[in-house]
Amino acid sequence: MKKIYQLIFFILVVSLFPIKAEWEKVYGTNTNSTIVYDLLVNDGKIFAATNGSLMYSTNNGETWDRTTADGMGFASLESGGGRIFTGIVFSFGGSTLLYSDDNGETWNSTNVTQSQISDICYVNNNLMFAFSNFQKTYKSTDHGETWEELTGLPTTDTAPIYYTSGGRLFMHNYFSDDLGASWTLIESNGAVGANQYYQDGNNLWAAGGSLYLSTDNGVNFEEKHGKNAKSVLAFGDYVFQGSNGFYHSRDGGENFVEFNQGIENVDDILDIVYDGEYLIIGIDGPGIYRKKASDFGLATSVEENQLLVNDFSLEQNYPNPFNPTTSIEYSVVSSEFVTLKVYDVLGNEISTLVNEKKNAGNYKINFDASSLTSGIYIYRLSAGNNILSRKMMLIK
Repeated sequence: MKKIYQLIFFILVVSLFPIKAEWEKVYGTNTNSTIVYDLLVNDGKIFAATNGSLMYSTNNGETWDRTTADGMGFASLESGGGRIFTGIVFSFGGSTLLYSDDNGETWNSTNVTQSQISDICYVNNNLMFAFSNFQKTYKSTDHGETWEELTGLPTTDTAPIYYTSGGRLFMHNYFSDDLGASWTLIESNGAVGANQYYQDGNNLWAAGGSLYLSTDNGVNFEEKHGKNAKSVLAFGDYVFQGSNGFYHSRDGGENFVEFNQGIENVDDILDIVYDGEYLIIGIDGPGIYRKKASDFGLATSVEENQLLVNDFSLEQNYPNPFNPTTSIEYSVVSSEFVTLKVYDVLGNEISTLVNEKKNAGNYKINFDASSLTSGIYIYRLSAGNNILSRKMMLIK
């Protein structure tokens, strides 16, 4: 079915057609001094960690306001388990790693006081990592409320920290398949010295000296594009790369086209996010710019999304077997009230993943089974009179 979606998508858009609309500047000073280190889309808000304040937008990035998070410079953002986390360059209140339980309305301190928390990685509620540019790495086992410094790591330069859906943890030039109990040196190109990772299905992208792609959970990487990549975002054949300027591909990274029209002072693009309608980019100096994703051929509206859906479907979770997180994709063909629930083999309800009205379209949701024991579980999708079920296996 995914191949059918991709074929229809390919017919609807012409590869590498000329783009007319320019990038629109939505935040930043006129002195080219607004550095945007990290961006995050969470529950209707876009957050921006800048060298000044932690900012947020509720209208697709059109206007921005300051959050109440207290600090001078914000370098990282992460979300997971209903919480948002941010790392501070310098804190007035002492804590340099904060978390919010109300989507950024209020913020709570942690015991981390080391400055320049530049990376935060959420694995599950019982395991998180954070890294300071002063070569200190921290671990939390209580959903980010308290942290302990890690010692004995194979390297002190561990940023970025990234956890794949295949259960592999990356720390700079090393990876671990047992959540940090042991480490393996990365000997192939790509992930070595990466600035950022991004996973899209089986594709793991690494933005480092070049842009690299791995299709085997990071065992091997293939170089796709040079240009000193800083950031990457991908949706199937649509790949967006931030370097010293913006590049996009519509053939899975085989060919890239540069597009910087409207950007006053082209510089390193440190992060790229998609809010369902716009691509938003954070730049090292010029601030924040946005552009309709549909300008690049990426479907955004409900009408466009409906064209990609011709069946009610529930895909096999990936990875499967899994430990402890997995992704589930499903499709609905009309506006319906949708439920997606997980049961044990005895029929007892374990978790409700979706319980709301959904427009026609394709959806993807993550399931965290950290609190469950190994075994077979059933997940069931219901919309109107349609019901589909599949089995998945948790191995710990």
